[in-house]
Amino acid sequence: MESETPVIPQTPSAPANLATTTIRGTLWTYASYYGGKVMVFLSTIILARLLLKEDFGVAGYALTVIALLDVHADLGVGTALIYYRDDPNASDTAFWLSMGIGLGLFGLVWIAAPSAGAYFNDDRAIPLTRALALTLPISALSNVQNMLLRKNLQFGRKMIPDMLRATSKGVFSILFALLGMGAWALVWGQVAGTAISTFAYWWVLPWRPSFNFVRAIARRLLSYGLGIFSVNTLNIFVANADYLFVGRYLGAEALGAYTLAFRIPELVILQFCNIISRVVFPIYAKIREEPGALGRGFLITERYTALVTVPLGLGLALVADPFVRAFLTQKWVDAIPVMRAISIYALFLSFGYNAGDVYKAQGRPMLLTWLTIVQGFILVPALYWAATALGSIEAVGWTHAVVAFIVSVIDLTVALWMIKTPLSAMLDALRPAFVSGAVMSAGVWGALLGLSHLDPWAQLLIALPLGGAMYLGSLWLLERALVAEAADTLRAAFKRR
Repeated sequence: MESETPVIPQTPSAPANLATTTIRGTLWTYASYYGGKVMVFLSTIILARLLLKEDFGVAGYALTVIALLDVHADLGVGTALIYYRDDPNASDTAFWLSMGIGLGLFGLVWIAAPSAGAYFNDDRAIPLTRALALTLPISALSNVQNMLLRKNLQFGRKMIPDMLRATSKGVFSILFALLGMGAWALVWGQVAGTAISTFAYWWVLPWRPSFNFVRAIARRLLSYGLGIFSVNTLNIFVANADYLFVGRYLGAEALGAYTLAFRIPELVILQFCNIISRVVFPIYAKIREEPGALGRGFLITERYTALVTVPLGLGLALVADPFVRAFLTQKWVDAIPVMRAISIYALFLSFGYNAGDVYKAQGRPMLLTWLTIVQGFILVPALYWAATALGSIEAVGWTHAVVAFIVSVIDLTVALWMIKTPLSAMLDALRPAFVSGAVMSAGVWGALLGLSHLDPWAQLLIALPLGGAMYLGSLWLLERALVAEAADTLRAAFKRR
């Protein structure tokens, strides 16, 4: 475990320091996430073989409902706790606010669960939704510990509960599936993972809440947090609109295939962006008063994010067919075109993903609300049309991709305007990933055409190393200085001070 001392100085003053800190925090967070997600990946493959598409779809009803409510779990108080980082009484107040909200939401879900069954035209959603609602008060118990670790940039400690949550969820889901529990295996696995993670947070962080609730602090936390809460409410609705429409209009089997197709790009790409966001927001909040630092830091974040998400997004789209056939079996072939679409969607979304941290760091979270409203006005009607008029999960996936491109352009434009950075600087930051990604894509596409007669496993074993070699090779030939800079930054991130 790390010591209580934050891993960077209070005011990083150079882009190199920001890059080192961001990558170090990302490495810790990614290690924790992917240490557990290796198990989630394996469990997904096993569960795809043990369960029916309908099981994934029915569990997806409950997961969608709870995802819509989970954003209300602390009304943005946790993020406000990071922003008001110097108030010694804020943590106690935030804990009791979170607990009250979590318990209240559990009661609300229990009463309103029949509405979920009515919406999805499937009464099986009712008991599953009530059971999954247990995660709301359980996670509220550790919300403050989670935020305190993020606030102090102690990502090494945070690694333990994050890894245990992902791992235990996968283990318990497989165990319950082997016991023949069907869709319930996915629900109880989620509850078990949340409970174990909560115990781990209390173990790794010695902070304990006292009976100290200060109304003035609560008002400040809620005032800032409600700005985050409002945008998160809109975000979570927009993010789950596809599940709502697919589940209602296309049925449980279609939702099961769509859910599984979404899972791999989400695991590989979107969660990488989420991890970057968790790391850079506390850093942006620290450097927001330093002239020019936020702009330089944002460009660094975008450059390194693109270097990872571009090959991942393009690569997953290219190998979706052999990947699904090899890992998930022929039963899931209707997920292949959806996985291609969602891989491109995740790639487009990654470009503007961290723009919101710029708004929050400058104390203007309501900008996120307005931009999310714009996104919702574009996306929700488009998804409804794709699900009802076209009646295809593939159409829903590609609709997502098109809208993600439009929204990311808008997000980046606003962020660059706020930090007074020209568009040319952003394009220059993204150019190495774009050029190398294009070279990689051409090579992998050509290789897969020539390998189409081979077994899916053979196609993957040839195409994946070939794509990685072409991407890294083109970076080395075209952007040797950037490769050297990235290597130096990685070495610095691994060093202890």
